[in-house]
Amino acid sequence: MEILALLRFIALLSILIFVHEGGHFLIARLFGVAVEEFGFGIPPRMWGKKIGGTIYSLNLLPIGGFVRLKGEEGETLGFGGADSFAVQSKLKRVGIVAAGALGNLFLAWIVFYLLWGIGKTVAAGKVLVNEVSVGSPAYSVGLAEGDFILSFNEERVETAEELLSLTKESLGQTAKLGFERDGEAVSVSIVPRADPPGGEGPLGVGITTATKEEKAPFWQVPWFGLRETFQTLTAMLKGLGQTVGSLFRGEEVMVGGPVAIYAFSKVYADGFKPFIDFMALLSLNLVVVNLLPIPALDGGRILFIGIEAIRRKKLSPRTEATINSVGLAALIVLIVLLSVRDIRTFF
Repeated sequence: MEILALLRFIALLSILIFVHEGGHFLIARLFGVAVEEFGFGIPPRMWGKKIGGTIYSLNLLPIGGFVRLKGEEGETLGFGGADSFAVQSKLKRVGIVAAGALGNLFLAWIVFYLLWGIGKTVAAGKVLVNEVSVGSPAYSVGLAEGDFILSFNEERVETAEELLSLTKESLGQTAKLGFERDGEAVSVSIVPRADPPGGEGPLGVGITTATKEEKAPFWQVPWFGLRETFQTLTAMLKGLGQTVGSLFRGEEVMVGGPVAIYAFSKVYADGFKPFIDFMALLSLNLVVVNLLPIPALDGGRILFIGIEAIRRKKLSPRTEATINSVGLAALIVLIVLLSVRDIRTFF
């Protein structure tokens, strides 16, 4: 099973990166920029065939892919040829650089489109009781596995997180708990424990946010997919803003690396629907991360083009390469540190 999970994870990353590089490839060709190589996997090259001026290659490590554009490393204006990336207008270069993220955005939309067409797992607006500890407050009021908690202290609860938050506000106090059993609504009084036994919690229940499967009318499927794409993207941007704010305040933040993604893929991506749903989430995550204005990322390259527009002069290829190398080294160090921490956390 561990090998299957690893293969599934490699396939997941390969699809995401391949689609990302495919975006660069398609827009570069659309703008008349020569693509010297479009490779699947990470070199060394195992096989390659030149078609129409582009080498299409298969490489040893089957993770993602890459695109090598003519003039990508920088050429002097007027000496690179009309099909060189370096001599294109700023707008075209931004379009080519941003096209990878647009590819990932498109992939997420296609996945959500498909899921809303065949049945999307969505929150059911209530909390499912998975387990009740003997002798706990929940046990004493008759709560049982399979019940659905609907409200706490007259406030509607739709997620497990909401119930936990409301429960913490009423420790040691009598509260009203509304739940559903076999379609019938029940209301009881309960006192959450301020000092529960280890692993039980104030109510003594194991809970999860209840889900249901929902399909969109076929003529609305594209809109439902687009809506979820941008709702998810908006939530990610909001979360990024909160993370940055926490960093400036000196608070601890949770940021995961490749090991954390692998651990989550084992939990959330078991089965076709969960797998492609998780793929869409990671694809949108890649959109956000890749467009950050950090050297070595596409967002950093767009930043350089912006600086060029302000200065009305390009940075020298050597300066840009040095900055990108430093940024790449910093990212590698960060990934290693995150991976070490994540190994300790998840394994």
